[in-house]
Amino acid sequence: MIGKLIKYEFKHTSKTMFTTWIVLAAATLMGSLALYRLDQGNHSDTTFSVVMNVIMLVLYIIALIGIFYVDFIYLCYHYHKTMYSSQGYLTHTLPLSPAAAFSVKIFAFFIWMLASSVLLVISVLVLLNVGSGGEFFSTISTFMWDEFIQSVNELFGISAPFLIFIFIADTFLGILWRILWVTASMAIGQLFQSGRTGFSILAGFCIYMVNQIVNTIFLAASGYNLTAFLDGARKNLIRHILGGSMIISAVMLIALYGICVYINKKRLNLE
Repeated sequence: MIGKLIKYEFKHTSKTMFTTWIVLAAATLMGSLALYRLDQGNHSDTTFSVVMNVIMLVLYIIALIGIFYVDFIYLCYHYHKTMYSSQGYLTHTLPLSPAAAFSVKIFAFFIWMLASSVLLVISVLVLLNVGSGGEFFSTISTFMWDEFIQSVNELFGISAPFLIFIFIADTFLGILWRILWVTASMAIGQLFQSGRTGFSILAGFCIYMVNQIVNTIFLAASGYNLTAFLDGARKNLIRHILGGSMIISAVMLIALYGICVYINKKRLNLE
């Protein structure tokens, strides 16, 4: 049954997601062409041509940001519709535990947003490469990775593989945090008979503030200061801060997941 629900989730949301990705491809083509014209331009180019290319680049940036938020908002809407609106009755009558049904939806949500994020990065890379006439990837291929590894170690006091791992882990946790932040806010809003949207927004604000306060307290307690960083205590300090931040994020994610599962199982009031 879990497999069927996963298949349904991806099938039901794929049309909208693929449509936004087609728009992204078109925007990438438009932006790449504009950047290439600006990079290869000469003095004979008219002011109108330059302005149009700049406008196309601005539209590309707007599309890049807009597509990410459109994808996220659409998936939030789909989650709410299939969990807390009239369609929620069908979801909660499936022969699955509330935790399993919720986990499937979060899994599909996460995979879509991860794929969207990867495509946005690829779009930027394609733009830079096409816009530079193929020189961008050529420059990257000749990049001295040994020097990069050495620079990372000297500047941050950590190894390059560890930095890459932190970046990937932080990306995953960041996507999950945003998803569970919204879904937990929605779940808390369902505890009220009226004004659920307003209480969901209030819950989201409170969750955000709690996260910020906890991280601020951790940074203050860790003794982070610029002097220690400059004096050479970088390696332990950065490992401590990055490791602690990831632990805090993991604990927050577990707490938000637990809130969602508990409310969906014990205190759910469908519209």
